[in-house]
Amino acid sequence: MLQAIRDQRQKREIERQAGGWRDEKAKCAADILHWFDNWVHTYDPRLVGKPGGAYVPFKLWPRQREFVLWLIERIQAEEEGLAEKSRDVGATYLTGGVALHQWQFNPGFKATFGSRKVDYVDKKDNPDSIFAKIRIMARRQPAELMPEGFSWAQHDNYMRLVNPETGSVISGEGGDDMGRGGRSSLYVVDEAAFVPNAEAVEKALSGNTDCVIWVSSVNGMGNLFARKRHSILKPHQVFRLHWRDDPRKTEEWAQAKKGSFADPTTWPSEYEIDYSASVEGICIPALWVESAKRLSALEPGLRASNAGVLGLDVGAGKAKSVAIPRMGPVVSVPRSRGDPDTIGTAWWALEAALETGCGALNFDAPGVGAGVSSALMHRDDDPEKAKRFDALEVLPVNTGVPPSEREWPDGRTSLEMFGNLKAEVWWLCRTALQRTHEHVAFLEGREGGVEHPVTDLLALPSGDRDSDELCHQMSLVKWGRNERGKIVIEKKEALARRGISSPDHADALMLTFVDPPAVPRAAVFLPKRLRKR
Repeated sequence: MLQAIRDQRQKREIERQAGGWRDEKAKCAADILHWFDNWVHTYDPRLVGKPGGAYVPFKLWPRQREFVLWLIERIQAEEEGLAEKSRDVGATYLTGGVALHQWQFNPGFKATFGSRKVDYVDKKDNPDSIFAKIRIMARRQPAELMPEGFSWAQHDNYMRLVNPETGSVISGEGGDDMGRGGRSSLYVVDEAAFVPNAEAVEKALSGNTDCVIWVSSVNGMGNLFARKRHSILKPHQVFRLHWRDDPRKTEEWAQAKKGSFADPTTWPSEYEIDYSASVEGICIPALWVESAKRLSALEPGLRASNAGVLGLDVGAGKAKSVAIPRMGPVVSVPRSRGDPDTIGTAWWALEAALETGCGALNFDAPGVGAGVSSALMHRDDDPEKAKRFDALEVLPVNTGVPPSEREWPDGRTSLEMFGNLKAEVWWLCRTALQRTHEHVAFLEGREGGVEHPVTDLLALPSGDRDSDELCHQMSLVKWGRNERGKIVIEKKEALARRGISSPDHADALMLTFVDPPAVPRAAVFLPKRLRKR
């Protein structure tokens, strides 16, 4: 009798536990972030012998959580994506973890990982290979979450992990064989910027899957990864994982790491995600841009001025129009508009200027900008609307005209230094960002720090797509000298030859540096409230 009671209790306990695991499995299937936070581990050999050991629970940082959800969105949309990253931000564990989650809970799912060398994908006893990291995450899962009937001896093979319950597969390829192994739900190209013959790989992948994710640290501009990042993919298809997203990393860590490299291009390319690190003649270094992104958090004396100006780069065809407000040393979040209707763009920009508290609107007048000029010329046709913008100063700008007579600290004028107005305004922005970089180094107590007046600095926004696009574009454009020895800025045709599309966000910001006296009166004529300049 007592034994029967014990057996009944044991049976109920087993059923209770089984029911609990069924609920947990369902929760993991529905919420990938819950699964990561509770059941996924990574391996760090640097922690061997230390408290807690080398196997670490994968507690995602906020930016990593965003990346996981971004990757799931690309899978569900069956859409290509690109992830640019610093070294040591966990990108391989993140992509491998997403693939493992889908393998466990999404029947029929197939993920494939490819790299330029087979050994990088799977090599026995190499914990740095992609499959080794996936196995680490899978082996530390509770048995109750693993597929029914799964056996490591039977279902884990070289570059192939099979789910016997659902038929899902994780496979691997390397070298010239990438893209040849049949169709996939997700294909991750690891360190894509370093893959030789990447165009051939892309062609092979076109028949494999619609969801190719190119993941890499950067390797200059002369590769398919860079062209996809800057000219082919849309902003929502690009994700950035920077070392500053890691809450464990500090400025002290960065300085020590930077000082450990003999090659000065290693740090900016592999950690700062600077595509131009090895490109000579870049007008605004990416390190200066990174400093400008941090300025707002570091400088308590930073204040937006009341005299704001909105820069408008007018888009044509598929290119967006971009409006960027700058209030003295503070640049606000850019706005973009895909509608090519220039009349609508004109009213949109006027509204944006008022909403952001700007008293002036500077727009590029040549080319498609002429349509905006025409719309603004006739704004008095709608007196009700025109009254709202009566106090707004609108300035059509042609950056191809000669520079102003501005005097620089060395005594030279802009007319002596620059080939045109475009070069002058880019140099004004460059100077502000150089001072910002020096000032941030001063605030952080780093070598080379110089204190500057806050009004001479420039704080850039970040964290949203348009702001990040602005910051990316700032460090792509080169400068040089013309036949008369004057500074000029790289033309769009030259940028296109380097695989870079028009930097419309950066150009919009540069327009905010145009002062009314800097534009010759004969440049553009507009009636009434649109004053001649």
